[in-house]
Amino acid sequence: MTATTRKAARTGAPALDIDQRSLTLTHVHLYETHLLKLTRSLSERFGNPGVGDEREPCVIDLAAIADSGKWIDFPALVSLLRNYRLEPVGVVHGNDQQKTQARGADLPVFDDQAAAASPATPKAPPAEPASPPEPEPVADPTPEPAPEPAAPNAEAAPAGPVAPMILRHPVRSGTELYAQGQDMVVMNTVGAGARVVADGSIYIHGALKGTAAAGAGNQTEARIFCESFEPEIIAICGTFLDGEQLARHPAWGKRVVVELVDGQLVVHPFD
Repeated sequence: MTATTRKAARTGAPALDIDQRSLTLTHVHLYETHLLKLTRSLSERFGNPGVGDEREPCVIDLAAIADSGKWIDFPALVSLLRNYRLEPVGVVHGNDQQKTQARGADLPVFDDQAAAASPATPKAPPAEPASPPEPEPVADPTPEPAPEPAAPNAEAAPAGPVAPMILRHPVRSGTELYAQGQDMVVMNTVGAGARVVADGSIYIHGALKGTAAAGAGNQTEARIFCESFEPEIIAICGTFLDGEQLARHPAWGKRVVVELVDGQLVVHPFD
């Protein structure tokens, strides 16, 4: 035991103390969710991405797009902000769907913490003894076994494969489509300025000229297939590349499959 430790033990000094103080953080106000537009805005503001520089903590403010219903690829957004020396530590404002997406990407929603701190309702336990007629639920065991065999039958239905979302018409500029819990099959082109997102894989039987984001549900085995590779942005599980990085790729304009290998996007042309 060192002299400092012995002194602390004698004086009874606490090992730490906690108090609540407000801390001013940089707010990143989102007016768009398209990664290419965000990349251009950040590049205009900060110049080239910083490598190895210390990042500044920030919060992502969704107030401006809370009523838009736009889907946000938070893992890709966090990765993009980190490239420009910003470290997102949470989210403020936004609608319920956007807050759920943020929590799914391990981003806390700060303006929900006060509401989360109010579950202390001591009146709930007295409400249980207020219903003393417990013999009535005892009479229910006879109807209970009847619904039980029906329950496993209901569970057998979701055990099968989930049908993909199938789009037969072109996905035009400005359109955003999300296949939640599904693969997506596009039987036509995805135009420039359009955005298709799927929790599973994306199959495009035409040209990809817009944005395709697969594996939004953290499915690392997800892939992107397309007949003509000319994208603005591709992403799998939040790892993304934009068209400026891909325009010189040897697979540009070809039939390709994109997959995530060791945390990096790999584009394979195939016949």
